[in-house]
Amino acid sequence: MAETMRYEEAQAELERVLRDLEDGTTTLDDALARYERGVQLLRVCYGQLKDAEQKIQQLSGVDDAGKPLLQPLEHVASVTKKGKRAE
Repeated sequence: MAETMRYEEAQAELERVLRDLEDGTTTLDDALARYERGVQLLRVCYGQLKDAEQKIQQLSGVDDAGKPLLQPLEHVASVTKKGKRAE
């Protein structure tokens, strides 16, 4: 399930996990389970960030030496209907 989460959802849940662990009121078993869930969520976030970075590099192109041209990605699509973007 975590692999299909949006980045923002995974980050929000990860923040809740951290708060749960920091408050010190969980049992050892609960703390271990929350820690494990946090690791899963962290992997989801890192994976999505890595994918986004690679996509930006691909969209930016390369120079004559083959080095990536790292330029900010300008987002121009807008949402027209729930969950669908305009091209």
